[in-house]
Amino acid sequence: MSETISENKTFKERKSRDKGVIQDHRLMELHLYPGNKCNRDCSFCTVFGSPKGWSVEYREEHLDAALRTVMLDNVGTLKFYGGEPTLNHENVIWAIAYLRQHDFQGAIVIYSNGIQAERLLAILESDPLSKTTTSLNYSIATGDGAPQMPRKSLERLEQYEQDHPGAIAIGHPDVVDSGRGVDPFTGEEERSQESSRCPHCYPVLTTEGKFHACPFAIENQSPHFQLGTVDDDPKTVTENFNAFFHWLDTVHQPYAEANQLAACTVCWKHLDELPTPKFNTTSATAQSAH
Repeated sequence: MSETISENKTFKERKSRDKGVIQDHRLMELHLYPGNKCNRDCSFCTVFGSPKGWSVEYREEHLDAALRTVMLDNVGTLKFYGGEPTLNHENVIWAIAYLRQHDFQGAIVIYSNGIQAERLLAILESDPLSKTTTSLNYSIATGDGAPQMPRKSLERLEQYEQDHPGAIAIGHPDVVDSGRGVDPFTGEEERSQESSRCPHCYPVLTTEGKFHACPFAIENQSPHFQLGTVDDDPKTVTENFNAFFHWLDTVHQPYAEANQLAACTVCWKHLDELPTPKFNTTSATAQSAH
């Protein structure tokens, strides 16, 4: 039986940062989402990732909106996630170069299954500031609940982490009831699946030009998550994000606790029973009304 990461401890879990930090209408963190096309079709995937998924390349309009909305200094972080980034690694490398050329000095994180290790490492190596790191999917890295990545890929990534400590982290082991979620998951029973409190993640900017409040529920198009579009002022987007957090704490969590439901279960199966957050009028709001 092959050795797993849970035994050799090569990769460490990335530490969480403060939630909901906004300064001068700029977010401390922002997720970038190009779609859910992936080279795996995992039972637990929160974004319904699969080889048949959709994908839209990063482009200047999308990245310019990110640059207007995230902190540009060392405090800021941009997170590339969703579908597998190594399927179009040249576009990701271009996007990183564009961000650096336009004064983004912060950290960049690539969420990947690590299967195409050489392409993933090419992405990390492309950053002129050497501040791009990756976070591997827990299940695919360890084989807990999913077929483990090829041994050759695993060994290549382990060696890179040994040579560049902190460059490669491992995602959290929790199973999230969003997307395909908890019901079909086949991993270890002791892995956490329940929490009435939303983790309060930072929002998402999709390559379709929309700001969405939750990276786990990104494929859920409910108006509860629509913060704005690339045509909206960053002030509108960040104020709507604050309104979403207020809604989570005053509407969403009390409902989850009263009904003994996990936070993600509420968003995925019970949103019709909850009012929408009190968002400012945005182009996204207008679109959702049609």
